[in-house]
Amino acid sequence: MWTLKQFNYLITIVETGGFIAASEKLFIAQSALSRQIKNLEEELGFEIFDRSEKKIRLTPAGEALYKSLKTNLDHLKSSIVSAQSISRGEGRIIKIAHSSSIVLDQNKLEIFEQLCDTHLIDIEMNTLSSELQLEYLLNGSIDLGFIRPPIYHNLNDVNSISLYTAPLYVAAHSSDSFFYEKESVTIRELAQLNFVSVPHKGRGGLSYLAANLCLVNGFTPQRTKIYSRKRSQLELVANGFGICIVPEEFKVILPNNVRLIPIRDDNALSEVRLIWKKNEDPIINSCADAIHAYYNAKQMNF
Repeated sequence: MWTLKQFNYLITIVETGGFIAASEKLFIAQSALSRQIKNLEEELGFEIFDRSEKKIRLTPAGEALYKSLKTNLDHLKSSIVSAQSISRGEGRIIKIAHSSSIVLDQNKLEIFEQLCDTHLIDIEMNTLSSELQLEYLLNGSIDLGFIRPPIYHNLNDVNSISLYTAPLYVAAHSSDSFFYEKESVTIRELAQLNFVSVPHKGRGGLSYLAANLCLVNGFTPQRTKIYSRKRSQLELVANGFGICIVPEEFKVILPNNVRLIPIRDDNALSEVRLIWKKNEDPIINSCADAIHAYYNAKQMNF
């Protein structure tokens, strides 16, 4: 049976111009090389080389074989190199999701770029609710997720780690008279105001957290006729429909005519967690560790 080694011998003989030069390059005796090619010719059923003259040359069948082998072996080598890169995680696309209330700020983009450079990967971003992120992690549709608790499902089936906790603010129209000369507010002071965001019946996240804070303070938030659970709630605030409670990171996406007012309540905080599947994937585990370390360092510096 012919072998890849024999095909490589054939290519080397052609490219070096003869058996003597090829045997020197391959570190094999000329007689052994000649025997390998003779065996190959017998296996294939035709002569590869015309030996009727002093300088050997390819037969027409040998020429066709050489050209085909050269192309296909180059492709094979390329495929092997590509597979080796993939086995090391290089060239892989890592899919990361985040809830709509988690902003792709400079910090996240910086660590994502570091991950791409360190692991020679690409990153594909997507926006999904925290509940969908959990589902997509378990079925393998995404690799890492940034969620904002609370969510309606437990996190026992995935790895979960806290990245950062930041204060919540009231987002209000800059001309809203209620907030004139107010440097901060309490949740209880918002009881008579209209909210442009309300909780989703089957999901947690920011809107659920905000509504919970209101309930703890003795009232249910009054919603406007037009409302949103996404970042478009800021556009509703900008157009004077009402207020909403948002995390500090919304500062970088505020419309020009919306301001943030600090909330004095001690529990007016929101956590962001990183989740990933419990498996032995070294690249994903390494990325998760790097993201966690990055935010730990940020908090220490702060």
